Parts: sequence; C-alpha cells; structure tokens
Amino acid sequence: MAKQTSPLLEQNVMYSVFVRNHSKQGTFQEVTKDLERIHDLGTDILWLMPIYPTGFKCRKGSAGSPYAIRDYRAIDPAQGSWQDLKTLVDKAHALGMKVIVDIVFNHTSPDSVLFQEHPEWFYTNAQGKTASLVEEWSDIIDLDFSHPELQTYLIDTLKRYAEIFDGFRCDVATRIPVSFWLKAREECAKVNPDLLWLAESCHLPFTKFIRNHGRVGECDADLYQAFDVLYDYDAYPYAEKIFKEHKPMEEWVDALIRQDAALPQGAIKLRYLENHDNDRISRYVTDPLLWKNWTALQFCLKGLPLVYHGQEQKEHHRPSIFDPDPIVWKTDEEASGWIRTMAKIHKEQFHPQSAIEYQPDDHQHVLGLMRDGKTGFFLLDEPGSSTLQVSLPDGTYLNLFTHQDLTVKDHQLSKEAFPILVEGQYLDSQVF
Repeated sequence: MAKQTSPLLEQNVMYSVFVRNHSKQGTFQEVTKDLERIHDLGTDILWLMPIYPTGFKCRKGSAGSPYAIRDYRAIDPAQGSWQDLKTLVDKAHALGMKVIVDIVFNHTSPDSVLFQEHPEWFYTNAQGKTASLVEEWSDIIDLDFSHPELQTYLIDTLKRYAEIFDGFRCDVATRIPVSFWLKAREECAKVNPDLLWLAESCHLPFTKFIRNHGRVGECDADLYQAFDVLYDYDAYPYAEKIFKEHKPMEEWVDALIRQDAALPQGAIKLRYLENHDNDRISRYVTDPLLWKNWTALQFCLKGLPLVYHGQEQKEHHRPSIFDPDPIVWKTDEEASGWIRTMAKIHKEQFHPQSAIEYQPDDHQHVLGLMRDGKTGFFLLDEPGSSTLQVSLPDGTYLNLFTHQDLTVKDHQLSKEAFPILVEGQYLDSQVF
C-alpha cells in the first residue's frame, strides 16, 4: 500500500459521471444541479470521466472517445467553462464530497498538442508510424515514458489539477511505470497532500499481452506502492461469469481469496457491478430480487464501492463513449433507496479491512459471507426451489438489510427473504 493510504478510504462510496452523457445538455452545470441527489445516495466521492477536448483525427463516432485527448491542459468547451467546473467542485465540497478527475497519460489522440510539439515522445510501430499497441484503439497513439521531459510535462499538468481536484483516477495505470506514479504522487503532494489516487489496473490477460510485446505492464502489487485504490479486474471477471453465464461461484471466491493473500496487507479494491467499460448488470440480472442481492453483496465486500451513473435506476443500456448518448432519467425510488440503504450498511456495519470469510453453495446459488461478527447470505442466481436452506439455527432474526424480522424453521427460508444480514457467526466450519 502507498504509505499515505488511510484504511478509512474504504468507508466511502464513489459515484462515476460521464458529463457528456449525464444529461441531454452534457454540461458541468447539469451535473452541479444533480449533486444533491447524487450525494443523497450515500456518495462521498464524485469521479468525473475525462473533461478534456477530444481529438478529430481518427475519431470514432460523432463526438469521439473522451479517452482520445487532444489537450491535457484544456477542458472540452461543450462541457462548460473553467468557472462552471470550479462551481461544480465548490458545490460538491459544500456537500462534504470529494471530486476526482480522470487522468489519461498512456496515450493521446493522433492530433494532440503533445504530438504536434513533441512527436519524439511517442512510440512507433514496426512500420515507423505512431499507433496504439492495441490495434482496436485506432483513435489513439501511445506515449513513451522513457523521455524524462515527457514525465516532467505530465507531472506539471497533474500539479495544476491538484489545485482544483481532490484526486485522480488514472486510466490504464498498468501501462505506465510505477516509478512515474511514485514521482507524480510525491510532487503533487506539495500542492495537495490529501489527494486520492485510484488506478485502473488491468485484466490479467491484458497485462500479459502488454508484457509479451515488451511494454510496461505493472502488476497490482507494484501499483499499490503509489496508489490508494486499484480496480478489481483480477476478480471481477469471475463475478461476470456468474451473472452473465450462470457459472459456479468457485472461481470468483478463489480470486477474492487471492486478493487477501497475495496483495499487500490493507490493499483496497474498487468494487463495482458495472462501469463505463462494462455492460450494465441489469442487462443480465433482470429479476429485481437478484439485483437486490448482487447490489447488497457489492456493499458488503471489502473495498470501496462504485456506483456508475444510472445504476440507481437499474439502467440496462450502457451509454456510448463515442457518440452523445444521454441517460434518460426516471424516478426509481426502490432501486435508489436500496443503494442508499446499502451505502449506510457499508459505512455503519463493517470496519475497514476487517477479515472476511466466504462459503459458496453452488447447488442453491447462495453465497454465505461472515464479517465483523455478522453473517450474510446472498442469492446470486435463480434457485431450483422457492425455499432455501441456510446455516442459521431455528429462530427469529433481525435482517439488518431490511430491519424486518425473519423466522427460520428447519433451517429453511423463502427465497424472498434474501439477501440476509444478521448479527452472529453462523457459517459452517468449512469456510473459504
């Protein structure tokens, strides 16, 4: 872990916004108007996806990817002015929220300011042309961090934003040397010593692909030297297999155990069910009961939960990042109320970094969880029966999720009782 990382970060809830798609207008002003509602969900940290001008050359879609940046030191005029941005941040601060911004230093658009001024700072391919290592990413070109002058320019850019924001979400941080991130954090601390650093660490097969091509591919354990929180791409893909493909839970539980055993002690993972790079969970989990179970589990795992805008209304459409594709907002008090309640559970019922144990029951599709003297049961797929067996002695318990009593008879409960969180430790002796 970074030596500055506070375990208390884990008690926060993060909310991700792509300004262009958060409203029909696609502006900072519209996000500012929505801040009270976002904060009311239990949100502590607002993450703004890239706010910079996008490139025109090789652009994908009509608006271009926000990750194909033309100028790191400017903002997209379609989103608003510097004053609009400052007003947003000031209002968030008044509500007690922090604001972090997306930092995209692995690559730029092919017509970026940096390429025009310093083409030598970019990688070239076998044909001597600038390009992305990932052919599909045809709207970007990769930066080469072997140039000290490039690193200085980027750190100076970060220091400017450190005067405005409370932290950074660093895109594909795996592809940038951890030595750069350590230096950047040290320098930025001179401007703001309390910055939050979130790394988009990559899927393991992608990291291997990078290394196979002789490029930088930092592992999670190394990135934790510089970052407070890392993405969950070493475990999340196995969760996807459960709700997308109805696979057993074993691989996912094994991956969660590896995180506790192989990563630095105190490592904080960002826990999400969806984000801008992945499909909405509601596309696959259409049963309202199962959606409640998956959402409750997200907030009970160790880590920092992320809500992607629209998740609070069970949005099933993943907005495009290449074209204007605004979320159509509607009132879903049941879903938003459930997230609000789960945020409260996350903050009040669990201590940061407390030990967690798992007991998967793939026969019934129920995951048992034990943490902080409490036992939870989560139904993660449609069961074969309307009645399920749990390792709770017969009796009446208060379900902390709903504040309603539930009665266990012959170790049986209706599936409608799930998810469950009760005081006491009730998992069977064989715990993983």
